[in-house]
Amino acid sequence: MAVPLPSLDSISHRARFAKLISELRPTRFRAPLTRLLAHRIPTLWTLYRGIMRDAPTETIRSHMREFFRARRRVREQGQVTRDLRKAHNRWDVFRKAKAGDEHFQAVCMRYSRMIEGARIQARAEWVYQQELAWYERMRTRPILTGAYHKPSLYNRPLPRLRPQPRHITGMIVSRLRARIRRVARQETLKDHTRFLEAERGVEQQLAKEAATMRVPFERVYTDDFEGWGKPIVEDLKKISESFDLERMRESTPYPPELLEQVKAARREKVANKTRERERERRGEMTNRLRKQMRQSPPAHILVKMSARQRRMDAIARGASEVGYVAKVKHALGFKLRDPDTWKAELGKPENKEMLDRIAEEIENENARRRSVPLDNNVESSEGR
Repeated sequence: MAVPLPSLDSISHRARFAKLISELRPTRFRAPLTRLLAHRIPTLWTLYRGIMRDAPTETIRSHMREFFRARRRVREQGQVTRDLRKAHNRWDVFRKAKAGDEHFQAVCMRYSRMIEGARIQARAEWVYQQELAWYERMRTRPILTGAYHKPSLYNRPLPRLRPQPRHITGMIVSRLRARIRRVARQETLKDHTRFLEAERGVEQQLAKEAATMRVPFERVYTDDFEGWGKPIVEDLKKISESFDLERMRESTPYPPELLEQVKAARREKVANKTRERERERRGEMTNRLRKQMRQSPPAHILVKMSARQRRMDAIARGASEVGYVAKVKHALGFKLRDPDTWKAELGKPENKEMLDRIAEEIENENARRRSVPLDNNVESSEGR
């Protein structure tokens, strides 16, 4: 059955319909929209320059400059269109404010103050984050401990650092893993060498039997055995050189600069701990002193101590060497830095009579107050 051809009216109707649909299709550019001159020229020479010219304040001008700079790499057509529409709306507001519209002038001034406040807040947040980062760097910075990182197969002599830098740990770990791979590779190459020798032995035996039977036999391994084993020998030689370098690294002596650096670190450590003890004796609570005061005797000794002994032990763990703490330490047999320091609290010898008289007066007054009934004190206070 023959299919009839469409009429001329149908063909023309289809052509008109296709033309209408093609106009609604989105345009597909071969290059990004922002690279086309049809976009760049109106945006840069009209929109951007107009905004820079009509911006009411320098704050808004700087903000719009950053607005365009942050969107330089945008390539999506829909996003570019939305950003352009937003920029045109702001430009319209700027032009109205410049023309003398009081409402839009107030809007621009409020917008400028808002941008300035956000900028100050962002600046404060940035400074705060920088300070936190600096404190974190100071907290985790490597410090010389005064000890040595002994030379091994994986590192030369190094000073001991706490915390140990990551690049040193990574170097040691990578060399350790490389040695494990080399050892495994060496064992594999040795197995290949044994396989080659076994193949050569079998081939030699077959060659003898072929010669006895007068049968032609083509040799593969025995004629060029060194050629077969040359790559293996070269790899084994490289691995052996790596092992020699590791042994050389392990036997490296300590350089004089490192020895002096570690000794200086030890002296500084002693001086730092001395200054820490002095601060503790002046009353500063350090982490070391806090841990010391929280400690207690071992369990098998603590169970045999009385309540008074436990209290004296807790008091003696403080850093003070005067007053009641010094008295407790002296009773427990502690060796004080200056055994006569606590006597300064008794006063000078020439003031002893005056101090004794004041102490007696205070004791008498305390005794009088303790002897007066509570009701009398309440009534006397109400009478006042």
